[in-house]
Amino acid sequence: MTPQDGQHVRRNVWTLSSGDQTIDEYAKAVTVMKGRHPSDPTSWSYQAAIHGTHATPTKPLWNGCQHGTWFFVAWHRMFIYYFEQIVRAAVAEAGGASNWALPYWNYGAGGQQATIPLPFREPTTNGEPNPLYVSQRAQGINSGLALPPPVASPAHALSRPNFTGTAQFGGGVTPVQQFSGSTGRLEQTPHNDVHSTVGGRSGWMADIDQAAEDPIFWLHHANIDRIWFLWASPAHRDPGDTRWTGQRFSFFDAQGSRVEKTCADVRDINQLGYTYEGVPAPEEQEAAMTTPGEPDDEEAAPELVGASDAPLQLVGSPAQVAFQIDAKATAAVLGDAGVTEPGHIYLNVEDIDAEHNPGTVYGVYINLPEGASAQTAEAHYAGNVSFFGAERARNPRGDEHAHSLRVTLEVTELVHELAAAGQWDGQHVNITFRPLGLIPADRPDLAHALPDTISGSDPPVTIGRVSIFYG
Repeated sequence: MTPQDGQHVRRNVWTLSSGDQTIDEYAKAVTVMKGRHPSDPTSWSYQAAIHGTHATPTKPLWNGCQHGTWFFVAWHRMFIYYFEQIVRAAVAEAGGASNWALPYWNYGAGGQQATIPLPFREPTTNGEPNPLYVSQRAQGINSGLALPPPVASPAHALSRPNFTGTAQFGGGVTPVQQFSGSTGRLEQTPHNDVHSTVGGRSGWMADIDQAAEDPIFWLHHANIDRIWFLWASPAHRDPGDTRWTGQRFSFFDAQGSRVEKTCADVRDINQLGYTYEGVPAPEEQEAAMTTPGEPDDEEAAPELVGASDAPLQLVGSPAQVAFQIDAKATAAVLGDAGVTEPGHIYLNVEDIDAEHNPGTVYGVYINLPEGASAQTAEAHYAGNVSFFGAERARNPRGDEHAHSLRVTLEVTELVHELAAAGQWDGQHVNITFRPLGLIPADRPDLAHALPDTISGSDPPVTIGRVSIFYG
């Protein structure tokens, strides 16, 4: 599509044309912002602290990020929208383009695009410290290893039919909270998984209170914003519930003035004055908009049919748990529904607790044969679990209560495929967790292979229960 007059176009960082100055101008703006007093709301450190910070005492609007809530996508859209304005003003201050727009990192395209962009990897540029380089990243990421497709792909999130609901796109209905426990599929994969994989055990991106200090954070979130835009256009709808549409959040603009928007204000990016390259024209997107106040469809709560009976600990190496599916519970669920097979099958990883995010993403596999190859593992793959924000869930701020994390995966299609292959009997289930490591950019076939190095010494993560629900 052709951008509208005055519209800022966010472009893929890996396909910028030769001689394009977008990243050079970004680097200069980062330097300008880092040179401002930390109390300036348009400084680099202040903007990062709006997402989260370890610094105390806190200043206005710090630690405001919404995670594990249905406000996740809207809050972050507002956050990077105003950040982009601040950077654009800093670019102009440094003599750059007045129409600068934040690029996005499309790691889901795979191959070379799944590696961290080249300008972010080198410690120096032209003999000077590179403001885009951060050494506190996972081992291998700055040397050009790639995110594996199971971590980087938005395909499953994009396939979700609804914004809210069990294992749906945008997260469950929750109050405003920096880190709640109802994560949507987009937030889990690729969002959380990319954070953890880029950050590793002790990198900034894996820490919710340091992530926005890394310049790659903003390109990652521009891509998450783009994926929300693609999901909503034109076949899906954002919430019409006034608890979502009317929720207000505050930020600072390029002048350092306090501003606010509602979730309804940011549903249409064309009204915000920006777009993404290669997206549908505005008239094709109108079907995605929901009339304010329109109720969202309710779904029946799924019912438990089987669960593990002891906690499982993950320490960076493969682990598994097996349990039975209760025939009486299954009969009761199907009898109530008047059908012979469940309409939906969900795999829950519940009561997740960790003192520290280990930076490891685990692939979750159903009935995986022992010693399975990468190709076999892919046929049993259900989704991922990772632990971005584990520290904040355990130690929430203010008067919020500590809580555990939970990941819910819809596995209906996978179970049907396994049943057709004689690998699901509806009575017994074995769930395997295997680390997903960085891979060479030209070896996507290694996506589900065990990493060459298995640490087995990660900070431990405890999973209280793994369960199967029918709906």
